[in-house]
Amino acid sequence: MATIAFYPLGNADSSLTEFEDGRLMLIDYCDCKDPKEKKDRRIDLPEELRAELARRDREDFDVVAFTHADDDHVAGAENFFWLEHAEKYQGEDRIRIKELWVPANSILEEGTEDSARAIRQEARYRVKKNKGVRVFGNRGCLDEWLKGEGIKPETRKHLITHAGQPVPGFTRDDGQAELFVHSPFGFRMEGEEVDRNNASLVLHAAFFASGNPYRVMFGGDAEWEAWRDIDYISQKKGNSDRLKWDGFKIAHHCSYAALGPEKGDEETEPVPEVAHLFDQGQPACILVSSSDPIPSKDTDQPPHKQAAAYYKRVATKKKGEFVVTMETPSKDHPEPIVIEVTDRGLLRRKRSATPSAAAVVVARPAPRVG
Repeated sequence: MATIAFYPLGNADSSLTEFEDGRLMLIDYCDCKDPKEKKDRRIDLPEELRAELARRDREDFDVVAFTHADDDHVAGAENFFWLEHAEKYQGEDRIRIKELWVPANSILEEGTEDSARAIRQEARYRVKKNKGVRVFGNRGCLDEWLKGEGIKPETRKHLITHAGQPVPGFTRDDGQAELFVHSPFGFRMEGEEVDRNNASLVLHAAFFASGNPYRVMFGGDAEWEAWRDIDYISQKKGNSDRLKWDGFKIAHHCSYAALGPEKGDEETEPVPEVAHLFDQGQPACILVSSSDPIPSKDTDQPPHKQAAAYYKRVATKKKGEFVVTMETPSKDHPEPIVIEVTDRGLLRRKRSATPSAAAVVVARPAPRVG
């Protein structure tokens, strides 16, 4: 069965998906735990991921996807992964990446530093080598850069996937999962100003168990304008099924900005298109907030209690659950939130559970087809 683990990293992101065929997809990486701070409850991500690979007798990931280049999604990546473009990022203890996924902005953006720059250089290197990379966004945005490198754009079109397209290599027969790209849109990559959040990678995964699809939305840090466009364009293009979800990795660490332009007093009111998107949640769905614990008072930085109030209401309406990575199972001892995709739906298992142990039922939608 497929599994998804969401890691407790404060207001930072990383999740690991294992597909039915054993392929591993890591979405984002942020090594942010302070080993000198005893009260730091965030997970030691490098140690955790090494343990996961060792358990599978592996030294690599099939896919490492960076949704965008902000520190809370890339920090420390240059110290953990084997990067092909420079020897200083290579060594026996480093973890290999079979295929690197990035939005086009991560290649085109100038002035990046530290981890973001290392990822940019690695993506550029792999595009030049014509292998081991997938770029998301309008190919036209990359044409000038490719030409400047002496590369004919048409020779790299197989490396690029547009919004509104499935990701090659993931089907019901190949991994028993379909991956569909909702974002970034090409028009959000035009102009000189870089909008990392609204041009971040948003994926919709449909996992198949006994012929039934169970769907998970990986939200990146997309803000309400991007979600508005995703909802509108998906309906217009006949992709309404790609808006349905059983699990939702809430965008932007439970910020109100992922719902609408105003925070609200007690609860954020989403714009109509975003409200429609959350109406597509299936019975007994689960919403995961990759964030610090939800505060009881108003705050400037996410997570925002007003946004959490809305997500909790969605979960209640659907007889589902709203969970926070830094609160599960408790604030003092947060652990990865692990979800299994079974023929009964999405099941959330306890950390101590073995593959044969009983799981905690989180989502058990009625069987459905399509």
